[in-house]
Amino acid sequence: MKKPIALVAAMEEELEALLAHFPQHDARVHFNTRLFHARHGGQELVIAQTGVGKVNAACTLALLLSDFAPGCVINTGTAGGLHAGQRILDLLVPEEIAYTDVDVTPLGLAFGQMLGSEPRFRASAGLLACFRGVLAEQPSPPACHHGLLGSADSFIHSPEQLAQIRMRFQDNVACVDMEGGAIAHTCTRFGVPFLILRALSDAPGNGDNALDFKTFLKRAAAESANLCRALVERLSACPDAADAG
Repeated sequence: MKKPIALVAAMEEELEALLAHFPQHDARVHFNTRLFHARHGGQELVIAQTGVGKVNAACTLALLLSDFAPGCVINTGTAGGLHAGQRILDLLVPEEIAYTDVDVTPLGLAFGQMLGSEPRFRASAGLLACFRGVLAEQPSPPACHHGLLGSADSFIHSPEQLAQIRMRFQDNVACVDMEGGAIAHTCTRFGVPFLILRALSDAPGNGDNALDFKTFLKRAAAESANLCRALVERLSACPDAADAG
């Protein structure tokens, strides 16, 4: 890819897992945002820590997209799984992303839809296809789930939260996080292809998922970062992969 690839992660543990694959990097702080420049196989990378939550993610993405004009954005890290059959450390690569804490339905919009925006944001078809190729090349690929990512400024853990999400989205939400909606929304506004690549750190509704999150955070972050590196290598060899939609 001729343009830089932007890699973003929310938490310190997720960032460290990502930087471990690109140890030769320059670090700086720009508008209170931690940025890292690296090259991998000739491909220029700009790596950033967004911080947790939608506003932090949107601010960081707007900065990256306006100042560095990347060819695509890959968001790596962890998420919580909502579907039966998912297991901790499975991969979650959503095709669509929606807010689960936005309600403008009295004005005739779909639940999760903001005024002036789509009800759901779609990941790049080209990047999804490229990632499927990466996964097929793995000697022991992890299970990978797609579907809908639900994003909110809440750590989802209670039966009441789960019931509301399942009711509002007809049980179609495969996983939840706190940044994906803002990342998808900002990339869509800027017209930049994006992909969200997460590993499952916990499963809301199954026991103490807050404890699971703390226990498996680093392992899940490492799992997603490892496959993010493989995706970067494939993109550097196929410069037009992200342009397919």
